[in-house]
Amino acid sequence: MGQLFDAHARLFDGLIYEIDAYGRRPGCDPELISRGLEPITDLERRGMAQLSEVDTELLTHKLTAIVEEARDVYMALSITESVITGDMNCALFTASGDPVAVATGIYFHTMLNNAQIKYATKYYRNDPTVGLADGDIYFFNDELGGGVHAFDMFTAMPVFWKGELVAWATCGGHQGDSGSPTPGGFNAKARTRYEEGIHVPMMRIGERFRLRQDILDFLAGSVRNPFVFAADLKSRVATLDVLRKRLLREIERRGVEPVVGGMRRILIKSEEAARARLRELTDGIFRAVMFNDDELGGQLGLTRIPVTLFKEGDGMTVLVQGVSPENGLGPMHSTWHLVRASTAVYMFSYFFRGLAPNAGLLQPIRYLVEGPSIANSRDELAHGMGTSISACVVNGLHVLGSKLLFSSPHREAVQAPHSRNIMLMIFAGENRLGYATANFTGSANASGQGGRFDSDGESAVGFYWGPFTDAGETEDTDARLPHFVLARRLEKNYHGFGRYRGGSPLVEISTCGHLGCFMSSWGSADKISHNPGLMGGYYGPPNPRVVIKNTDLFERIERGEEVDISQYELLTRRKLKGEYRLEASGQATQAFKPGDLMCFGLGGGGGYGDVLEREPERVLGDLRENLITAEVALKIYGVVVDPATGLIDSAASTRRRAAIRRERLRKGKPFAAFMRAWQRKKPPEAILKYYGAWPEPRTPGYDKPFWGLYR
Repeated sequence: MGQLFDAHARLFDGLIYEIDAYGRRPGCDPELISRGLEPITDLERRGMAQLSEVDTELLTHKLTAIVEEARDVYMALSITESVITGDMNCALFTASGDPVAVATGIYFHTMLNNAQIKYATKYYRNDPTVGLADGDIYFFNDELGGGVHAFDMFTAMPVFWKGELVAWATCGGHQGDSGSPTPGGFNAKARTRYEEGIHVPMMRIGERFRLRQDILDFLAGSVRNPFVFAADLKSRVATLDVLRKRLLREIERRGVEPVVGGMRRILIKSEEAARARLRELTDGIFRAVMFNDDELGGQLGLTRIPVTLFKEGDGMTVLVQGVSPENGLGPMHSTWHLVRASTAVYMFSYFFRGLAPNAGLLQPIRYLVEGPSIANSRDELAHGMGTSISACVVNGLHVLGSKLLFSSPHREAVQAPHSRNIMLMIFAGENRLGYATANFTGSANASGQGGRFDSDGESAVGFYWGPFTDAGETEDTDARLPHFVLARRLEKNYHGFGRYRGGSPLVEISTCGHLGCFMSSWGSADKISHNPGLMGGYYGPPNPRVVIKNTDLFERIERGEEVDISQYELLTRRKLKGEYRLEASGQATQAFKPGDLMCFGLGGGGGYGDVLEREPERVLGDLRENLITAEVALKIYGVVVDPATGLIDSAASTRRRAAIRRERLRKGKPFAAFMRAWQRKKPPEAILKYYGAWPEPRTPGYDKPFWGLYR
């Protein structure tokens, strides 16, 4: 794997690293899931021989236009919140099942769907009871077959030309209900996968371009919102039809061999471009460690997810080792394939920015994810919130990738990670249109971006998994969901501080309609943030759940009073009467009534650089825009603002910053002295119950000054 890896890495005996930690089961073949690009076919080879570089470039743009048109069709036809606001994906695949052109939405969806397509090709195409024909329509949502979790549902359609399979079209996204015990799908207390709703591996649900009514009835009857489910399934089939027809039109124009060969050539060029970029970067070993704290089936606990990056020549190895073991207490268990696919969100959006996003970009990267562990867990466990664990890997990789890129010609991609301090509220009940619905609101899909090496992160920029998606409109949300939004705003002190600050999230304050509603929630980073700063920047703050029951808001409105209901004002001043709850994000379904308030935001990004290097004028600007308070300006940034004039007191600010620097020096210690004290520190045993050995989960008695040193 390279001299650096061979010299400095040691994999533990008896553990799995390059494949999912479970075996073959119906609809699931881990060997297929872990494969990279499939071998070149004869048809592809003949087509590639006919293409110039210009031909390939033109085809790349054309296929991109096709999938982006399909994305617009899908989002316009869908009536489920998450798809409308970008929690979805459309793509074209080779006949062998490798993703070539991607429209996001969410990149990592596409890096998972290939396993389902390859399964159908290997096991169903020549099966006399199934087969594979023009006009077939497939459905899948099984996380063990290569998916995310049961709530992300996809459809796929083979594309034939004169009887020969030439491509696949796919689309899908997050649906509002999966039939789990919790309306909306997310069951924060699930211990096994059987508590998370239906799990459908690659299953043919239509033939000759028509859905089978009996199967549609079965699927729609398995969830709480059959009308929404059926409508969205039909919207996906319509989207597949667009993808298929547009691709066939290109084949008519260009010929089947140039198009099929061009799709393969696009993948090859992406791999070549990725390797060329890697060769421009400095070789080395880079390490980061992330921690997760959440209620593990109702018990507070600490778990650990480290990442080590080995960059050597034109390749990289991502090693996720020293991970906390499985605990079986809740759904925060990821899989090898989800970890690998999740990294595409960072790699495609930042690290390989400017390159065509497809499976070719990940070919130079080897993924080693230790299992069984919370990052690569076995099949019987619940996996619904495995994205929280895979996101820790992604944010650790984001930190490492930024350090790797810093001294390269690609420094423009250096910044702290996008916010993943997720706290997701799922609303359920009857909406104003009279039908049952259960989903999260896409109008709060607006978390903060991390601070950049040369500028602040953007506020309210998008969803973590779809970093540049839309946040939707509250008027539409109010009609489609059983609650309504009272206020939306960027919150104070809700981002990471630094020379360049992280972006702040949009926070919604909502209540129920006159019928009331039900709400569950899930998330992570209730006490420990998942949003690291970079180069000395502060982490973005944790993001627990905030609800206020039995308020007097409506009574005060009826009296004509003006009430500031921003989350910051509600929690710091508590001017409303009511029961204030600041609690863990993972909560079971509860009933809410009009006047109960729910505060919903997705967290702020980490900062970049030393806070004392931030220009005082920028601090004053943040203060005037209500992004920070005067206390933060003074205590964190060391900027003194005259309360009478609202202007910076430059002399006092200089003295304040000098005092902060002196205090830093006073607290400083030589490394050896620091480590003597640090190695004696240890969290309470109750918190470490599911952590593994302290401080290295797999190595009892570990006493080295740095984690991950096993040689």
